[in-house]
Amino acid sequence: MNLLYVVAVAVFALMVLWAAQSIVLVAVGEPLALPLRFTTRKPAVRWTGRVMTHFAWLIILVGSPLMLGMRPQDALAQALPLPPPWREIAIGFSVVFFPILAAYGLLIAVGWTRFEPQHDRATRRAKLFRRFLGPLPVAFLEEAVFRGILLEQLLRALPQTPSFAVLAVVVSSVAFSLVHFIKRHPDKPFWQPAYGFFIVGCVLGQCYLLGGRTLWLPIVVHATFIFTIEVAKLYTMRVAPRWLVGYPEWPQASVAGSAFILFLAIALLLLI
Repeated sequence: MNLLYVVAVAVFALMVLWAAQSIVLVAVGEPLALPLRFTTRKPAVRWTGRVMTHFAWLIILVGSPLMLGMRPQDALAQALPLPPPWREIAIGFSVVFFPILAAYGLLIAVGWTRFEPQHDRATRRAKLFRRFLGPLPVAFLEEAVFRGILLEQLLRALPQTPSFAVLAVVVSSVAFSLVHFIKRHPDKPFWQPAYGFFIVGCVLGQCYLLGGRTLWLPIVVHATFIFTIEVAKLYTMRVAPRWLVGYPEWPQASVAGSAFILFLAIALLLLI
């Protein structure tokens, strides 16, 4: 029953987003569209989509605990107990940040990627500054929803065995992957990036379990992953085929990326 409550809250949040988007589309004379599937580039529609996306996350984060009979602040305290597990945080950061740096160095050395700063210097500096601000809030929101709410409720609903824990991680990772494609991306592929988000979701689910079903470790791993990839995008250009090295924003969706995710999963298992 708890899973149905969570799904109901998520559907309600999506309907609220859709209603606001539809009102703005009508107001600016554009055709109606499914949630975040509009094609217009008009600022009013785009900004409404951005604001309502964050509002939808807030509805889920606040509404889900309330529907489950908990105060949101109590759910937050349960998901992020104090004091923070500094050892796990340090390990989570280290096994993502330093190996990714080494991996990019190796890709450059073998000629599959080349060092090539993007944009002009002023634009690059502005984008780099934003890279220091964005990853942590994004990681917190996504981990709170997909691991703290969805995965946790799946774990509670299914029998308490390792096999069903794996199933819960897989199901939550499928949802994590698919949500990234609600927004329209007509000029970008689907299956390869979806696979990349799925395997990352599996590792983050593993982090949730290894961290005692708290959010500290998955948030740190997720935020570090976003940060390193987003910074690398500003200074590198891929030369090898996409299936081998992935896309600038989705390096995990490739043979090389899959190997790194496997390394990360093993390292976390051995060190945590």
